[in-house]
Amino acid sequence: MQSNLWCIIMIIPIENQHSYNTILRNQQLKLDISNRCNSPSRHLVIDWKGDCFVCPCEAWLPISVGKITDFAQLEHVWASATAQQLQADIDSGAYTHCAVDRCGVLIESKIDDFYTISINIDESCNLKCPSCRPDGIMITSGSDFDRKLAQAQHIRKLLEAFDHACVIVMSGNGDPLASAIMRPLIKEFQPRANQSIRLFTNGLLLEKQLDQSPILNNVRQYFISIDAGSETVYERVRLGGRFSQLIANLDWLKRTVVATETEVLLKFVLQQDNYHDMQNFCKLCVDYGFSGVIHRLEDWGTWSNFDDHDVIGNINHTDHSAAMSLLSSVYNKYAGRIQFNPWLVQAIQS
Repeated sequence: MQSNLWCIIMIIPIENQHSYNTILRNQQLKLDISNRCNSPSRHLVIDWKGDCFVCPCEAWLPISVGKITDFAQLEHVWASATAQQLQADIDSGAYTHCAVDRCGVLIESKIDDFYTISINIDESCNLKCPSCRPDGIMITSGSDFDRKLAQAQHIRKLLEAFDHACVIVMSGNGDPLASAIMRPLIKEFQPRANQSIRLFTNGLLLEKQLDQSPILNNVRQYFISIDAGSETVYERVRLGGRFSQLIANLDWLKRTVVATETEVLLKFVLQQDNYHDMQNFCKLCVDYGFSGVIHRLEDWGTWSNFDDHDVIGNINHTDHSAAMSLLSSVYNKYAGRIQFNPWLVQAIQS
């Protein structure tokens, strides 16, 4: 299908050009897609520049619809001119700028009845995992800190005035519990009863930051990236973290959620340095009674030699056969208990 959205290309932020250019879009794939998607009417991702994207992942649809501080109400984001153009393009079945082979719309329709608001304004983190960033990031002062803190306060006010049922996601590009910028949303935000929180974290500061937090009872999902199941591997791939501290916080979390039926999902990104630790990771999930998921490695531009780390996707990798064999074995043992990224499942079954 043809699209009349070429003018929108001009508002792809320069920082998002890497993902736009390296991930295939349907304007190149030219696939006929019958499945539907209402993400541009229900999803909002606010990135580290304050840009707003109407997709669960800004890499899948990296077109900004405006700055969050330009909007006086959250409803205005989805009513903006650019958001409406993207909605029309997807409603037509064109999916011109979408990474359709990544988002899952080729497999099933993506229809949500509720809103999802992802707050990724601060990249600060107490870890510096190589798969995520080449250097440590911790913003605690200066003009960037002041600007981002003002964004956090603005977002807090927008959320407190938003009366629709929604899932609030904190956060996809840093650790909200380690961030001084996110503190208004952790320590001051008074969420409504119809607002649930999905917390992405490395888990090292759970007890310290949440034990007396006003958001604690609204956290319905904890998504905790650990990428390992043993001390040796954890402290190699999660640079700056101590496995003993992780375990202490997982113990606190197990006690905290035991009566609330809150979901806890432990996450593992499969790569060269940890593929042999998959079984330990799965066992850890089972021992705690937490859910688990194993993801494919994504190229965020942090490695110049990405293929050397992509032990599954790079079929010429020296460890590819060994990694595939282990992945198949772990999948056969834990597929009913642990989630596996659909792309990994396809690789196993091909």
